[in-house]
Amino acid sequence: MISKFTIKGIRQFYEQKVIERTMLLFKGHADDLCVMRRYDSPKDTETDYFTLMTDNASTQGVNVKQRIGGNIIVELPWFASELDVRLCYAFLNAVKQVHRTARITDEDEKTVNLTDCDAEEQWNLRRNNMKETLNKGERIVLAGVNRDFHLEPSQYLADEENTDGASSAFEDFSELQRIGLDAKGVIEEKRHVAADEELSSIRVVDNSDDVFIGTCQYVGMMKKNTCKMVKFEDFCRLMDREYEFVRLDVAQVLLFKMDEERWNELFDKAEGIVKENFRKTFIMRWNTDISNYKLCEFEEAMDDFQDDGFYYDWSIWDYQKAYIGDKFFMIRTGEGKHGVVMRGTIIGTPYSDEDWSGKGRKVYYIRMRLSHMIHPDKSPLLLTTDALSKAIPEFNWEEGHSGVILDDTTAIRLDKIWNEYVEKVNQMADEEDAVLRN
Repeated sequence: MISKFTIKGIRQFYEQKVIERTMLLFKGHADDLCVMRRYDSPKDTETDYFTLMTDNASTQGVNVKQRIGGNIIVELPWFASELDVRLCYAFLNAVKQVHRTARITDEDEKTVNLTDCDAEEQWNLRRNNMKETLNKGERIVLAGVNRDFHLEPSQYLADEENTDGASSAFEDFSELQRIGLDAKGVIEEKRHVAADEELSSIRVVDNSDDVFIGTCQYVGMMKKNTCKMVKFEDFCRLMDREYEFVRLDVAQVLLFKMDEERWNELFDKAEGIVKENFRKTFIMRWNTDISNYKLCEFEEAMDDFQDDGFYYDWSIWDYQKAYIGDKFFMIRTGEGKHGVVMRGTIIGTPYSDEDWSGKGRKVYYIRMRLSHMIHPDKSPLLLTTDALSKAIPEFNWEEGHSGVILDDTTAIRLDKIWNEYVEKVNQMADEEDAVLRN
């Protein structure tokens, strides 16, 4: 079975022409499928690296790596789907048509044939490879173009006499790569769930989005700020008849947003370990008088705020109490107006790094994703520290460490104040829109 082709004899690779010709050749096998390229970071010995795949029929795709010196390596994985194989041969034939001097060899440096029969042979070898894997009876994880596939042979062995087991496995592997890709991935957390267990893997869902739940030991079901930690298989049994629930493989599921009343019913029905006041709230601080983070940087960040993957790293005092999914409010003090300028969610575990102040202290940082950014000096309405001090006088809003955890009672009160503030801001925006329309 050929898993790697080497293309030699090309001085300048005309990538776009090759891709266009590939699509024309591939249409003969699948006229309704779209060919896509996904670029990855090349390694030190490479100048370019991309993966070819189809929009809804790939399992592992085709890896194309252009090496320093001119050679091009084309990798066809061992569990590539039939159309991945066809796509690979279409690409290689396209290279030969665009670059007449190209020579294509296998791992043994032998020139390869690129006929439909050769492609069919390579597909059959991969099909047999899947059958042999199933017959071994061991669960394995196969890397896919979008998601890994947790292959459980016992689900397919019953069909092996009709040779459908391997086909079914390939179909499921392919479907896993295309279904629910817009669903939000649930971040894995490590927590002490049960007293007799070490740190467990848990993924927490609150029925606010369509979500992809990857491999984990527990699914945390949220109802307000109460979490019920349910073992993964128990969660799957609980959700099995719900149309919003899709079992992707033995270890991964999709869960689409459902009616809130139904979610609460399932929460009450689920059997698991209950944790009240599960999500904590941290107060982060930004004193512009002493911080190395300047207002101009904040203003530049506001331009990037809506970008996917936007985040901040910030120092945190109570780092031992911080978990992924906890909330934070950023308080700005120092020169200018004082108040809440950021709100969001912690998305990483604490880590130690160089002291931002240059004093050589041991400082821990946390990664945060923002849901709100408010310019302290330009926003028409700011939730000020004066207002917070009047509402919650027992907490010092002006001074203190960055990353201090609030007690549960104070956190609940702050949430109420924040929600009222957001409602006022939205009301002001609606009134301004009405004036502009009139």
